[in-house]
Amino acid sequence: MGRPSLTTQAATRVTALLGAVLTLALATGCGGGESGDTVPAAAAAPAAQAGPPATLKQLATKTGCKKPQVQTDADELRQGVCKTDKGQYTVTTFATDKGKQEWLEEAKKWGGNYLVGTRWVIAGNDPGVLQSFSEKVGGNIETAAP
Repeated sequence: MGRPSLTTQAATRVTALLGAVLTLALATGCGGGESGDTVPAAAAAPAAQAGPPATLKQLATKTGCKKPQVQTDADELRQGVCKTDKGQYTVTTFATDKGKQEWLEEAKKWGGNYLVGTRWVIAGNDPGVLQSFSEKVGGNIETAAP
């Protein structure tokens, strides 16, 4: 079998993006806040370290999620839903910074709270929970209204 056509690759990317946005909307309950608000991570948050970005499993483990339910496993992104005593949230990792930015721009149209790091995003309803995660994994909290 030959290499997938550009049309097939584009369709795969769009399908992955739409699936991720739908999962995000369901997981975050389309919660709000003021559009474009950014809350810096706590001063005690660890600095981003050189090297490859964290994996889905690493981020999930650091936030207390023993086994994320993987919803999307594509070349461009990996996304899993976590359910812990702190609530439900999604963890998404990206192959590129551009892919993360495109995904985040689309997701913010739905509103919600996002902890944004190096080629990863954790989305959840409670900014306080995301703040506690930022102390463990770094990142900045961004809030958007639909």
